[in-house]
Amino acid sequence: MTMKPKALVIDDDLEDLRMVGDILDSLNHDHDMACDQRGARKLLAPGKYSYVLLDPRIPVSRRRLCRIENGVNILQEIRAGDATKTLPVIIMSGDGNDSPELASYVYKRGATDYVTKPLDMGKLDRAIQEALGKADKAIGLPRLEDGTPKNLTPFKEAKREMLIYEDRITVCGVEVWKDCGQPHLREALKLLSQKDRHGYVRIRGATIDKKLGRVGSNPIGSRIKGFRERAREALREKNLDCGLCDIVDSGNGGYHFTEWMDVRVDGVPAPEPAARAEKEPAGEPALSSLNSRQKWVLEQIEAGVKLRLADIIRHAKVNRSTVNRDLGPLRKAGLIRLCEAGYYVRGGKTGAMPKASKLGAR
Repeated sequence: MTMKPKALVIDDDLEDLRMVGDILDSLNHDHDMACDQRGARKLLAPGKYSYVLLDPRIPVSRRRLCRIENGVNILQEIRAGDATKTLPVIIMSGDGNDSPELASYVYKRGATDYVTKPLDMGKLDRAIQEALGKADKAIGLPRLEDGTPKNLTPFKEAKREMLIYEDRITVCGVEVWKDCGQPHLREALKLLSQKDRHGYVRIRGATIDKKLGRVGSNPIGSRIKGFRERAREALREKNLDCGLCDIVDSGNGGYHFTEWMDVRVDGVPAPEPAARAEKEPAGEPALSSLNSRQKWVLEQIEAGVKLRLADIIRHAKVNRSTVNRDLGPLRKAGLIRLCEAGYYVRGGKTGAMPKASKLGAR
């Protein structure tokens, strides 16, 4: 007789525990429950569970502070154990804690899947069934005929080419997406293929939805999640060890392509951002940026006036801190310096002092 799958559910919300329990009963799965980190550690044992459902925001023990790192530590302990490192762990998050940044964070630490609360429309049921379907492949790792894992080539150790066409997307020559009436995924990736001076642009999911005119309850994040999973599986079948966030990452400003990706739309690489306009020599402020007080100081020093701080305050009719704020950039640029006698003179930077004729008051 086939044994029922058994889950360990870790969540400190009693209402959510009841809901998850009902879902597992409907699937005819057995389960144990833990409300905190300490209880989960007591229950976890090699071979005891088919999968784990984990809300990362749990306390260490009852009446202690809830924080996401407590659940993430449990996830990392599972991944560190020789007998549990392939145990599927599905992250459940909600109540304002779910975000692309958190999804990226837990995926990088070994999560099998990530679902958001409320757990409606069968989303948890599907995640569980998919996780169990992949469990015999060690979370997607392909195996040899004798059951041992293949030695995969790390995906991010070399530049990887991604080609975005109108009807398909390939990575390293492997088709990872085909148009099935869902053009918004392709259009979102086209947006992310643009570059700024820091590399590939970073765009938040809500901004992508707005740019694409998407409305409703199916955000672009769900499409990107599905794309990540399909790409990972397709590339691992070709012996490339591609993680869920190795192509499109998220966090620190939004979704973005990783630095080792060479993304080309219709075979054409994204144009590099235009070079910024030539600046004046480093450290020397542009004449147009000087205020009238700064220009007056330079004019007086060029004319040979022994200008003291009190003279500037008296002329400008401002306080000492304002004058010091004006003089700071001039001193830093080497245009002026304070001599031992206590007045300002021309700085030691050769040719740095602008001509009086160029210093019209602003």
